[in-house]
Amino acid sequence: MNTTARSILRDMDNTTPDFTRYTPTNSKRPEGPDYGVDGWLFTLPSESIGPTRFETGTYAAYQISTHGMLVWQVREVGGQRRQVGSHSTSRKGAVAFAVGAVAKEREKTAAPATQDRRPRARGAAWRLAAPSAAGVHTAPTTEERLRQAHAGWEATRPHTAEIRLAYPLAGGGASLRLYDQDGRECREPIRLTERGAAGRQHDPAGTYLDTLTDGAMTQGLLIAAGWHLAQLGYNYAPHAKWAPYTGREFEREQWAQWSKALPEEPLTPAMARVDLVMTREHRAYREALYGPAPELPALPAGMTAHPTQRGRWTVCLENRLFLTLSWQPLMGGQRWRIWTSPNATKLHSTHHSAPEAIKALSALFAETDAKRAARRAEREQ
Repeated sequence: MNTTARSILRDMDNTTPDFTRYTPTNSKRPEGPDYGVDGWLFTLPSESIGPTRFETGTYAAYQISTHGMLVWQVREVGGQRRQVGSHSTSRKGAVAFAVGAVAKEREKTAAPATQDRRPRARGAAWRLAAPSAAGVHTAPTTEERLRQAHAGWEATRPHTAEIRLAYPLAGGGASLRLYDQDGRECREPIRLTERGAAGRQHDPAGTYLDTLTDGAMTQGLLIAAGWHLAQLGYNYAPHAKWAPYTGREFEREQWAQWSKALPEEPLTPAMARVDLVMTREHRAYREALYGPAPELPALPAGMTAHPTQRGRWTVCLENRLFLTLSWQPLMGGQRWRIWTSPNATKLHSTHHSAPEAIKALSALFAETDAKRAARRAEREQ
């Protein structure tokens, strides 16, 4: 019998919380980079569900840009939850999502103390619902999430490359396949003997020879595979070379059957493998991707920058002209972009370093001020 208590927040569906507006200048904005430039604060009441006590919580509702559209997002102030509820095109909808999500979380946290403890209730869901020592679930910080993402990627990144020849009488061809440290294929195969779409870089000049489709492990095929691996940020491990690979038992049996139908014996093994390591540029890129976001250099007088999310800032001049600055790590460098719209949909310029981007921002602000002064002079004439 389920005796889960109901949160009092369930009765707030038709109740509008009291909101407090915060801006970059009224000193009410929560500390931290993830609450938008401005927004609204509201409070959800404290309650007790069984023996578990839940304290009053403050939340911030603000707008973000996603896929070129402004949506509302709700976060708990204080770092307990990164996001509450879901995105919504209206503040009312986002707050309703948040209230429902908090109510569900409180009920779930209190479930082990209010539900019966029959064996069917003691599965994985029971363990997930168990409260922390303080009686409240705590979400991982941004740094912890990045470390977890990095560890997950590291566990599934390519460690071995394989060239696999197709059945010659079925059209031939060859593909490059990548495997993680446990031998699982970790990305879609790359067709080595097919050119990409028109105008897209896909193969080095002079590598794709007609002999690549003759069912042989040619030198040109090995060069083509190495070129693709370099584009992905990988190189051969020290002293490693392409070596024949016999494959699994069913693959050997399959090729043995195919060989009987060929006009002559295959010239080379059907597969070859080599161990991989990451290039220096690739490692630097991953460290930047999963590490702390860069800090902006000193800004000119009158210019301020407010972080809106990791790698994005709203830059304003004397609190009257707002632009967006974004950062993105790249293989072998980084990209800084200046956007002239608050929701980052109108790109102004792209730069390779933060000082270069700040210099461009200063020039853009000066140009905008000059145009504004010219328009004012015209009106006064």
